[in-house]
Amino acid sequence: MNPLEVARHLLPFTRYRYDGEAVPCPVCGCDGCTPVAGLDRRLKRLSTVMCDRCGLLRTNPMPSAEELDRYYERYYRLDYQGAVSAPRARHLRKRTDEASECSGWLRSRIPAGGRTLDFGAGSGELVSAMLDAGFDAHGFEPGTAFAAYARESLGERIQVSGWRDVNFAGEFDLVTCMSVLEHLNTPVEALQAMVAWLKPGGQVFIMVPDMEHHAQKGFGALHFAHVVGFNHHNLQYAAGRVGLRMIDMVNPTRLLFERGPAPDMAELARLGLATARAAYVDRSPVAAYFDYQLGKAGLSRKA
Repeated sequence: MNPLEVARHLLPFTRYRYDGEAVPCPVCGCDGCTPVAGLDRRLKRLSTVMCDRCGLLRTNPMPSAEELDRYYERYYRLDYQGAVSAPRARHLRKRTDEASECSGWLRSRIPAGGRTLDFGAGSGELVSAMLDAGFDAHGFEPGTAFAAYARESLGERIQVSGWRDVNFAGEFDLVTCMSVLEHLNTPVEALQAMVAWLKPGGQVFIMVPDMEHHAQKGFGALHFAHVVGFNHHNLQYAAGRVGLRMIDMVNPTRLLFERGPAPDMAELARLGLATARAAYVDRSPVAAYFDYQLGKAGLSRKA
């Protein structure tokens, strides 16, 4: 990687190098939006808006699929894990602990020995944990370096592919999608694909950052890789768009779904908007950012 290009990318108060386009809310289709912030946690210039119907946060303008692919190829692992060609030990420990926790919670909720698929398997920790728990576990990962790492131990159970390029019609008792949906500029289409991959009676487990909780960080909760941001209510709304209803939860944005009618969609949108507005509009993300940073240092603006 060209050092000058890397330095330019890391320089604060500059724009990310993409064009993007203004798009309606990728969850509910509403054109109306409210500006939330103009910076992200790397102090780079990034415009984030809130949907005026369901409260989804989104990058505006939205990067295209090609621009996102270019970002992930060049910068993502460097930006968020300090890695270039392989996962770092700290990342592996975090993901292993997370996978162990999730597999322990999921194993009693699907048939013994059931067939599972991890959407965006990364370095393969959840697939490995589900195998250890006795399931016929598989996954796919578009990032070649991390997929290669996973394939060293898991072999053909890991496909090196993006979600639009796999074909798993009706094969799985459980599809998991952990810390992936927030990276996608078409999250409803991705959820629709997950539904198509399920056997009758199959379930979908979604885990995304809880943007209500992370609002304490102000604009420090925002960054280029997460092109959409969910709370408890608009995540259910997104799932409801493809015929999924929540049946259980670990926390507000770690939810288990099955096919079936969602609760009142208008009410989910109303609650999603109210939650996002309270977290990101009624309180300044700039003030929240500085309060959070001062708090980490044991200081306060009120002192």
